[in-house]
Amino acid sequence: MNIKDVAELAGVSPATISRYLNQPQSVAHATSKRIEKVITLTGYSVEQRHDQIEFNKNPTLGVVIPSLINPVFSEVVTGIQQRARHFGYSVVVVDTQYDSGQEQQAVIDLIRQRVEGVILTIADTSENEALKLLRDFKFPYCLLHNRSDEQEPCVFVDNYQAGIDVAQRVVELGHRRVGMLTGRFVSSDRAEQRYKGFKKGLNDNGLELTELLEVDQNKLDPFGDQEMSVIQREQAPTVWFCSNDLLALKAINAVKANGLHVPSDISIIGFDGMSLAQLITPTLATVAVPHLKMGQVAVDILFNAKAGASVSTQLALDYQLQMNGSLDVVPHLQNNE
Repeated sequence: MNIKDVAELAGVSPATISRYLNQPQSVAHATSKRIEKVITLTGYSVEQRHDQIEFNKNPTLGVVIPSLINPVFSEVVTGIQQRARHFGYSVVVVDTQYDSGQEQQAVIDLIRQRVEGVILTIADTSENEALKLLRDFKFPYCLLHNRSDEQEPCVFVDNYQAGIDVAQRVVELGHRRVGMLTGRFVSSDRAEQRYKGFKKGLNDNGLELTELLEVDQNKLDPFGDQEMSVIQREQAPTVWFCSNDLLALKAINAVKANGLHVPSDISIIGFDGMSLAQLITPTLATVAVPHLKMGQVAVDILFNAKAGASVSTQLALDYQLQMNGSLDVVPHLQNNE
C-alpha cells in the first residue's frame, strides 16, 4: 500500500495526501475525514519502508465466499480462477463462514492486499457493511449469487421463482404435508428467497408449509436430536425441500438413520446441482445452478464495471429443475399403483 493507492481510494491526488500528512490544516475538513478513513482502513503508514520487495506485482482479484465446506463454492471459485487467468490475474479467496460480521473485515483485508476488484457473496445486500464500504470507496466489485435492487454489478439466479417452480412440482406429485429445511435466513438471503418462493407456490395451490426448520448450514455433522425428532414425528412431511444440496444430503442421511427409504417413504429435494449429489443412489432431485459459468461471468461483469462499460452489469442466469431420483409421488399413491 503506497501513497498513490491511498489517494485513489480517497478520490484525491497523491499531492493532497502528502499535504494531509505534512500540513493537515491546509486540507478541507471533509477531505481530511475521507483521507483519515482510508488510512485507518488500509493501515497505511508513512514510516513504511519503500525498498521492501513488492509481493503484489501481479494483478489480483479478491473473492469473498461464505463457505469452503460447501462444494458449490469450489465450483464458483474454479470458474473465477479460469476466467481471471485468461486476463492474466490471480485470485485471493477469503471464507467468511456464513458470518456477516466477518464480511467487512474480509473486504478490508483484500483492499489492504491491493486487489484490483472484489467478487463476493454476502449474507444480505441490505444494510451490509462490506457492501457499504465498497460503495463508499467506489471500489470495483461484483456480487455473486446475491441479487441487488441498487442496479449494481451482480450475477445470480432467480431463487424466488425457482422456489415457486419446485412447489408446483411437489403439488403435482400429490404431496400435501410439505416441509422446508433451510440455512439460517440471517446468513443467506438466497435461502430466504427460496423459502418465500416455495411458500408462495404452495399457497397458490391451496397448501400451507407444514414444517420450517432453520439449521446451521456450515456444518458437515449429521443432524442432531431436534432435526431428527421433526423428521421422524407422526404426520411429518412426505417431502422436504432443502435450501441447498448439502443440507439435502444430510436430510437423506437422517431419513435412512430412521430406517426409512428415499424416495419411497420420504422425498428430498435440494438446491444447487452440485456434482457430488449426482454420485449417490438415488441421485438428488435438485435445482441445478451453473456455478462454473456464474464464476466466469462474474469476472467479466467486474471488468466491465471497472472499465465503466455501458453494457448491463446485472445478469440472471438460467437454472434447471432436475426433479427425479430422490423425489417421487406421495407414498400412498405409490402403494395404489
